[in-house]
Amino acid sequence: MSTPRRSLRLFAASLVIGVSLPLAAPALAQSTRDKIIEMTTQSLKASGAKEIVFGKVEGDDARFVISDTRIASEVEGKKTAMTFAKTTWTGAVPTADGGYDAAEIMVEGMRVEGDDAKVAAEKLVLTNYHGVAPTKVVPGKITGERVEKAVATGIVVDTEDGKKVPIASVSFAASDYVGDTPRKAAFDLKGIEVVLDPKDPDLAPARALGYEKLSIDAGFAGTWDDKTGRLDIARITVGAAQAGELQLSGVIGGLTPATVDALKKADGDSAKEMEILQGLTVEKLTLRWNDGSLTGRVLDMQAKEQGTDAKTYAKQLKLLIPAVLSMIGNKDFEKKVASAAGTFLDAPKSLTIAAKPATPVSFGQIMGTAMTAPQALPNVLAAEVTAND
Repeated sequence: MSTPRRSLRLFAASLVIGVSLPLAAPALAQSTRDKIIEMTTQSLKASGAKEIVFGKVEGDDARFVISDTRIASEVEGKKTAMTFAKTTWTGAVPTADGGYDAAEIMVEGMRVEGDDAKVAAEKLVLTNYHGVAPTKVVPGKITGERVEKAVATGIVVDTEDGKKVPIASVSFAASDYVGDTPRKAAFDLKGIEVVLDPKDPDLAPARALGYEKLSIDAGFAGTWDDKTGRLDIARITVGAAQAGELQLSGVIGGLTPATVDALKKADGDSAKEMEILQGLTVEKLTLRWNDGSLTGRVLDMQAKEQGTDAKTYAKQLKLLIPAVLSMIGNKDFEKKVASAAGTFLDAPKSLTIAAKPATPVSFGQIMGTAMTAPQALPNVLAAEVTAND
């Protein structure tokens, strides 16, 4: 669940707005505000910042504002330039571990420019953020930073080919951490506006269905029990209101803290990662498609190509389904699929595949069955297929 937080390194470490402040440091005890600024400055440098330029600093220990910040950094040969029009810190205090906590960090007018893309956001707000001591920062890696909630709004991505992709919002929430890993986390991406360029041949099939643009949403929510090693995936979703939504949910077992650590150490070693993953188990898994208008558009288009109407074409497909499914080699499962597919084609609303084995099934067993006896896999997983439920 820590993956969405990797992007927070770019935001948090930079909006940490470290600023190597040549503040008029008094001879008296350093203020809390100045301590936070000094620590975040050192954290930025440890993260790869080569140049830090700031504007005006105003406010007191309880709440202070830094204007017009510019940061240039380089990590693993990749250069990044960041600018922040205004950064407001609220309730920031040093912590006993050498780091710092902040009740809220709000960045307005943010722009990040990398080698392959540019990203701008109107606002980014971090709630209950914890930054680690500068000495514990490792460039390009998550090393103990924690955030309860992060929300970025008014985002625009400029791609390498000159296109602009607006995104309404990106949010991340996490709580109850075990080391760097939260027991509860959610990630949501709302309103990715994708214009289907008529000059792009790769987008021709989508335009043929009548789509000129799509507004895409995606999300994840889940909880992890480190004592039992169970990962309860409440939802993984991706969809567009104009087309439909694909949903995945389930419960995975065997994901103990030791397994999580092993996966972190095996990062980049695909063979080792696969070996570790084979020890995980599936307790239940559900894949569901909620149709918007995609199926109807596909049936209409293909029916016209065949010189008929959508209802007649759907009936023809229903007659073909049993012959196509016979390749599975599992008569009972073929009947379930044919029945559900027929119901769905009559009135496309939803199509669901659910695996609910009597006892947890290991990934290793699933992969082994898929390679040696694929026809038996539906029985191993106790798979069911339903439509419009």
